[in-house]
Amino acid sequence: MLIIGENISVIRSKVSQAIKERDIRPILEMAKVQTDAGAHYIDINIGPATKNGPDIMKWIVTSLQDVVDIPLALDTKNAAAVRAGLEVHRGKAIINSTTGDEDQLNTLMPLAKEFNAAIIGLAMAKSGVSRDASERCEVAYNIITAAQEHGVPMEDLYLDPIVLPVAVAQEHTVETLEALKMFKELTDPAPRTVVGLSNLSQSSPPQLRSIINSTYLVMLITLGLDAAIANPLETELMNIVKTVQILQNKVLYAHSYLD
Repeated sequence: MLIIGENISVIRSKVSQAIKERDIRPILEMAKVQTDAGAHYIDINIGPATKNGPDIMKWIVTSLQDVVDIPLALDTKNAAAVRAGLEVHRGKAIINSTTGDEDQLNTLMPLAKEFNAAIIGLAMAKSGVSRDASERCEVAYNIITAAQEHGVPMEDLYLDPIVLPVAVAQEHTVETLEALKMFKELTDPAPRTVVGLSNLSQSSPPQLRSIINSTYLVMLITLGLDAAIANPLETELMNIVKTVQILQNKVLYAHSYLD
């Protein structure tokens, strides 16, 4: 179970200011804190990055990997910035992300193949989030087909069934669970799966966010979830991840590990 730390995002004023001033220190601090909390990847969200995107991504990736010894997820709509980040990244990066749009698939799948990177595929078409699990499964199948055509192995493809806020789209929580289950049956070997977990509790009161996210994470894991883009500073959530690793016999039981 991979946790992709979500906290370095251009929508946060601290991060956007650091990028504007080319001051890597706040970003390094955020990466270190997430790594120490147990994140397996760090997501670098620079948004659309229409201005100087490749330079920004290259600067962040090289600066972080000189200090933090875990791989990164490159999160931007700017394909040139994705390439720039992949060119300097050490280890296996994740491209975050492509939708089911044909143009995006034909741009980003070749990058995943060229740089031996993993890639997240959102079960979303041009029209937006699909209404139900079946429609999301159709989009996911198109993403799988594109991955196969471009030579991206299934173990490098993470399908995202799309998590929406329960406070405004409660009916979608069940559809997401059902879609996740269906994704695992589309190919053999099955693709991996990922969710943007914190989306679930958006618009919910701060004191409820952790319990909402953690409970849903357990439900997702039972259906085969492989990774989550989440906040590793949520202690309850990370305790669930640790416990699952033990109960799946992937980590040797020790009191201290769970303490």
